[in-house]
Amino acid sequence: MLIVALFVAAIIFFEYQAVPFQEKFVRTQAKIISCNAVSDAVYEVLSKYNFSYSDVSQINYDNDGNISAITTDSKNINMLKTEINKAVQKQIETVTDADVTLHIGAFTELSLLSNFGPTVTFDFTFMGSFNSEIVSTFESAGINQTVHHIKYVVHANLITLCPDYSDGIEYTTDFEIAQSVIAGELPSTYANVAPYR
Repeated sequence: MLIVALFVAAIIFFEYQAVPFQEKFVRTQAKIISCNAVSDAVYEVLSKYNFSYSDVSQINYDNDGNISAITTDSKNINMLKTEINKAVQKQIETVTDADVTLHIGAFTELSLLSNFGPTVTFDFTFMGSFNSEIVSTFESAGINQTVHHIKYVVHANLITLCPDYSDGIEYTTDFEIAQSVIAGELPSTYANVAPYR
């Protein structure tokens, strides 16, 4: 009777601890895996084209040497965005199914016991969509100096699926395409150092 009682108690404890832990852990792992996939895809495209600041943006000066305008090369920007989007989608499609193995001790959420006990494997799938944009921002860098950032921003909407539950994940991450320190007073359009798209 004691053995049966201990066995039942262990099952109840496992269910009580495992379900919320599994949800939190699978959610975290799905985000990590998808972020790594996106990062690999973006890095691959950026390394391939290796654009410098002058390839995607141009600073124009007036006759007095003052900054009159800052323009972007829409052709290169759109081409880069298209190539990155394709690479991201292709990379994500290769890692939609995942499994993670944990020791039962991890469910206690005690670091000393995290590597003890038999292992349990969680299988899960995630799917979703990605929206992206090229964002240009200005950051003050001191007197008459401004850093111009051009970034690729990814907005992810994922759904994780496993035998016990499903959940939605949303996150945003960005990657620097190019940047430059601009010396001189910005035109009034950008004087407040505000972002534009």
